[in-house]
Amino acid sequence: MVASARLPVCALIALAGSLHQAGAADLLPTALPPPPPPVEAPPPVEIGSGWYLRGDFTHASYGRPRDDTPPDPSDPNRPPYVGLRVGDAGGYGGGVGYRVNPWLRIDATIDQRGPTRFSAFSSRSNFETGGNIETGRADALTALVNVYADLGTWWGLTPYIGAGVGVADIGTTRNYTQTSCFLDACDGSPGTGPRDPVPRGKRSVTSLAWALTAGLSYDLGYGLSLDASYRYVDLGKLRTGVDAYGYGTRLKDLTANEFRIGLRYAFAGLPHLAANPYNPYGN
Repeated sequence: MVASARLPVCALIALAGSLHQAGAADLLPTALPPPPPPVEAPPPVEIGSGWYLRGDFTHASYGRPRDDTPPDPSDPNRPPYVGLRVGDAGGYGGGVGYRVNPWLRIDATIDQRGPTRFSAFSSRSNFETGGNIETGRADALTALVNVYADLGTWWGLTPYIGAGVGVADIGTTRNYTQTSCFLDACDGSPGTGPRDPVPRGKRSVTSLAWALTAGLSYDLGYGLSLDASYRYVDLGKLRTGVDAYGYGTRLKDLTANEFRIGLRYAFAGLPHLAANPYNPYGN
């Protein structure tokens, strides 16, 4: 009798246990979805890579320009200038450039050459009765866009060639002409020898300019390069103002053989710090 009474009690206990386990299982949360893949930060963007600055000192040895005096209808047989000469000059300049790839680069430069003496001789009598000296001081400013091809690097040395085109501004000051008579009264005034100088006004003229370059650079490290080069540059025209008689000096095809030495500084790539990507977990 006692044993039969225990059976229902055990059954009730077992049923209550199973109901409890089922209720607890129903209360457990479902499986969480997998976390999203991590968001990769974008690669840093380089600012300044490829750009460089340059500064140069120049020695310009000018060639002989040519006479550009227009024909005179009243004197069609006027002899041309002789003894044309422009003195050497020092100068300086600078610019900014960009390296397109390991062998190609471009830059824009401005160079100022200091004042130097120019002179030419003229004579309507072909120096039989007298002659004139026409002289003054000239300086040259150029603005050029240049393209260079680097030809390779050996032991830190990089030879290169280049070409450029732009404008040249030639300014003249302290201009005058002076007549010297070899025969008495060659200019209508009595006597021989030099006459008083006749001043001419200052003037500047802008012309097309172009240049050819060959050079060698040496890598000093830390972005610095020592640069030495030869440059042939065509500067165009030279003009003075006119004097009281309406005459002035007119020359053309002014050129210079230039030897330049300077430094280039190449900017290293500066990493740009990107903003933190969005984090769905907030940390």
